[in-house]
Amino acid sequence: MKCKFKLAIFDLDGTLTKERSLWEFIHKSLGKWYGFAEEYQTQFLNNEISYEEFCRLDAQIWKEMSVKKLKTIVESVPFYKGVGLLTSHLKNHGIKLSLISSGLSILSDMVKGRYAFDYAIANDLLYNNGTLSGEVCINVHFDKKALWAERIMDKYKIRREEVIAIGDSLGDKELFEIAGFSVAFNPSSKELDSIADVVVKSNDISDIIAKLPF
Repeated sequence: MKCKFKLAIFDLDGTLTKERSLWEFIHKSLGKWYGFAEEYQTQFLNNEISYEEFCRLDAQIWKEMSVKKLKTIVESVPFYKGVGLLTSHLKNHGIKLSLISSGLSILSDMVKGRYAFDYAIANDLLYNNGTLSGEVCINVHFDKKALWAERIMDKYKIRREEVIAIGDSLGDKELFEIAGFSVAFNPSSKELDSIADVVVKSNDISDIIAKLPF
C-alpha cells in the first residue's frame, strides 16, 4: 500500500540530539552559562527582553571565537540512537525529510548532510575570516516554526494531511497543529503531549517507527 505521507518535519535540539538547546550546550562547554547566558534566558522568559535581543546577547558572548573551535564543540553534541534508522525508513517510503530548528545552522547543516535531509533551516551565526562577529541572523523564531513548514509544503506541493511532525518542546506546538500526524519524542511539555497523536519516550528515536500509521 502506498504511503500517504510525503514530508516529515523534524525539530533538532532535544529531538534528534539529547541536548534540548544547542545554544546552552555551547555556553556550558565554554563556561559561559552560569552568570552569563543563563541570565539572558531568565530575562527572556520573564518577558524583559525580546527573542531577537536574547539571541543577539547570546551571540555576543561568542564574539572573536574561531569557527573551527565552534565546530569542534558542535560536533561533540550527543545524538539519540537510531536517527539513521528512522530517517532511512522514512526515505524508503518516499517521504522527504526537513529540519526546522530555532537552534543554529552550524548543526542543522551538519545533520542535513549526514542523514540526507532534503531541507534544513535554522539561525545563522555570522563570521568574518573564520572568526565569529558576535552577530546572528534569526531565521527561525522558537514559536513560529509553522511559517517555515508552510513554505516547505509550498515548495514541494504537499498538503497538511501528508505531513508528519516530530518534536519535543512547546516550540513545536504549531508544527503539530498543522501536521497530519505528530509524534512527541521525550517531550518536555505536557501541552505538547496533549496534542500529539503519539508520545514516544525512549533513548532510541527509531522506536518511533513502530508507532507510525503505515
